Amino acid sequence: MEITNRIREKIQDKSYPYGSAIPSERELAQQFHVSRNMVRSAVDSLIEESMLKRVHGKGTYVTKTDIDDTAVHFKGMSELLKEAGFKPSSKVLTTLTRKAKFKYSNLFHVEEDTEMFQIIRLRLGNDLPISIENTTIPYHSIKHIDDIDFQVYSLYDMFAINGISIQNIEHIFSSTRIHGAYAKLLNREEGTPIINIKITSYTKTHQVAEYTEVIVAPAFSKYYTDGIIKNGVFNLTSQLIT
Repeated sequence: MEITNRIREKIQDKSYPYGSAIPSERELAQQFHVSRNMVRSAVDSLIEESMLKRVHGKGTYVTKTDIDDTAVHFKGMSELLKEAGFKPSSKVLTTLTRKAKFKYSNLFHVEEDTEMFQIIRLRLGNDLPISIENTTIPYHSIKHIDDIDFQVYSLYDMFAINGISIQNIEHIFSSTRIHGAYAKLLNREEGTPIINIKITSYTKTHQVAEYTEVIVAPAFSKYYTDGIIKNGVFNLTSQLIT
């Protein structure tokens, strides 16, 4: 479709750069001298290609560029959920800047007064809550981090844009029970069994880029990696995609 190709070209030549909202359907219709229905159809096609993402109440954003064509990348939960037929989404519960102190200074091998950025997100599949992620990264590792909408953009894409190459991701699985506010957020009864995952991402120089603690409904824990849990044993296949 001609309109689809024209919008795709503007994404590829960065007239619509990664992270930006494209013009509204009305503006595009005026620009290309076509109906809004034709524009909507073109945008829907590019959403299917994962080049665009429509965010209710905010607009339609560019979510794919040449960083997606790199030889190596790691599949995040959103990508794996989508491959499994779910519509992934997320809700940012809180963000804050904090000092590393003892815990994160040891994890990231930095001074205790190093600034860290923390983000807690509720993950959903088909609008059903499935996990809560508590992610911490060095504050200065991503430019303008306070302005990034992490309901729209992938943390790993932000790493790629900022020249941080993830080489390895370590997952540690354990079981626990859910209580309090987290139980309500995941729509689970108090004391329900839940899977806890500690995720540590490493760069090519073996530096820690990210530390995330996840609580996830057992049925969805497999979507955090290419591995699966069978009879209580976690089998992990390589996350390296070539």
